[in-house]
Amino acid sequence: MKAQNQLTVLITGAGSGMGLHTAQTLALQGHKVYAGIREPEGRNIHKSTRLRDYVESNGKSVNIVDLDIHLDDSCKSAIETIIQKEGSIDVVIHNAAHLFIGYSEAFTSEQISSSINTNALGAHRLNRAVLPYMRAKGSGLLLYVGSGITNVTAPFMTPYVIGKAAMDALAENTAYEISQFGIETTILMPGVFMDGTSHFETAEFPKDESVLKEYNRLEKDYANYEAGLRNLFRFGDAPIQGVADKIGEILALPKGQRPFRDTIDYSDWLAEPGNEVRVALTERVFKIMGYSHLMTINNNF
Repeated sequence: MKAQNQLTVLITGAGSGMGLHTAQTLALQGHKVYAGIREPEGRNIHKSTRLRDYVESNGKSVNIVDLDIHLDDSCKSAIETIIQKEGSIDVVIHNAAHLFIGYSEAFTSEQISSSINTNALGAHRLNRAVLPYMRAKGSGLLLYVGSGITNVTAPFMTPYVIGKAAMDALAENTAYEISQFGIETTILMPGVFMDGTSHFETAEFPKDESVLKEYNRLEKDYANYEAGLRNLFRFGDAPIQGVADKIGEILALPKGQRPFRDTIDYSDWLAEPGNEVRVALTERVFKIMGYSHLMTINNNF
């Protein structure tokens, strides 16, 4: 039996970075956490072991579920496992992502497709697996870990920006439909985080070396990329734990009071004004079209 205020939560990409910290934080807060990790008893056993040991050493428990968001069957299997054990699922946190760094033209079309597959289509696959259960229940929360880069872009990350922009569009457009089934959406937009995440360590680079040779005139700008990003940290460090804490705060809010968009940013990226403009323009257009009700959660279930 679930304790009061305890939520059943599935987190994708929970083996490292923001996903790992979020799984740890929510488990310690008393939620029933299912941490999605690919091959958790195989090539990523070190990740599942690290997560489980940390949580259990703090007197709590966490469930590890084998989840590959690139595969429909894996998404369905993970959700079915949770439903069989818990009877329902309250929250899905779309956190899995992959970073690409380099000159746009030098990325192959397959690499662009790969980014969209990981950063956007994976969330759609999992939505298709979980939404039937949430619709039947008349409640649920889809929380997308997006990026401020969808409001204020940056060079040398084209596949990543495209993937995150696609996920943002998926999240927002899906939200206006599932709202009428009592299902909430939050798009959390982290700013710049360079430490404590495996993004930069596992980043993918352009494969077309012949094109790379044609971009020598940008070599100085490209070489300055990390330093340029670090210039944005005028206010101190950017602890990755802040993302997990923000997610915990959002989950603790009552249904209907969770933000549609929120940010967690210790840098000078400043994506918030863009969010305000988007909301205002959307409200205007939806009102004209007669769709204002789609922006409000329907709790009549």
